[in-house]
Amino acid sequence: MPIARQGRFLLSADLAHVPCIGLESRMLAACVKEAREKKIKGVFGSPGFGFKERTLDALRELPALEAVWFWDVALSDAEALYDLPALRFFGVHPKRPALDFARLPELRSLVWFHQPADRGVEALRRLERLHVWRFQPKSKSFAGLLLPRKLPALQILWANPATLEGLAPLPGLQRLEIHRCRNLESLALLPDLFPDLRHLVVDTCGRVPKGEGERIAARLPKLEHAFVQHGKVV
Repeated sequence: MPIARQGRFLLSADLAHVPCIGLESRMLAACVKEAREKKIKGVFGSPGFGFKERTLDALRELPALEAVWFWDVALSDAEALYDLPALRFFGVHPKRPALDFARLPELRSLVWFHQPADRGVEALRRLERLHVWRFQPKSKSFAGLLLPRKLPALQILWANPATLEGLAPLPGLQRLEIHRCRNLESLALLPDLFPDLRHLVVDTCGRVPKGEGERIAARLPKLEHAFVQHGKVV
């Protein structure tokens, strides 16, 4: 995701699926004007790149945005997101108010840093890719993780459950990646939950026992590629 200054502005061609301009607090109005005049469909922001705002109010001047990506920010208000009817690609680090994702129905790709008060992800009928970061409930169960039933691709990162119990079946899921879930010790339910799986990656989950990948692959007849704990299975 290279970010480079071109003339006055920070730009990235592939940070969030569409060309993006960086929003910088010292010249916020100019950045917004440039995005509007050049019809740039995505914006990004980070303190490391000059974005120090506590709200996303500037986005209200860019109602045609399709992509929004902010990291290392500390937001007190994110209501402006609901004024972006074309928003398809979204990610923001978790120092933010809770979000109602059902109010963002056009989302295709979501990087979700989980917060318990968030709601509405399961209502995203058009979602194609979901990355769930830091799902870490006190119960250490996936029971509270509500996902769209027709989701094609899912990544789970830094979650704390030991098993996949509690996850609702996703019969259409084709791609699953699980990374850095250090409590995870069993994948036994995976074929029952995701019978149509074609692509599987499980990495940096040190408690998953040796041979688990082979056992799971034998129960997934449509599996085309599997990599489990440093070893290719299929």
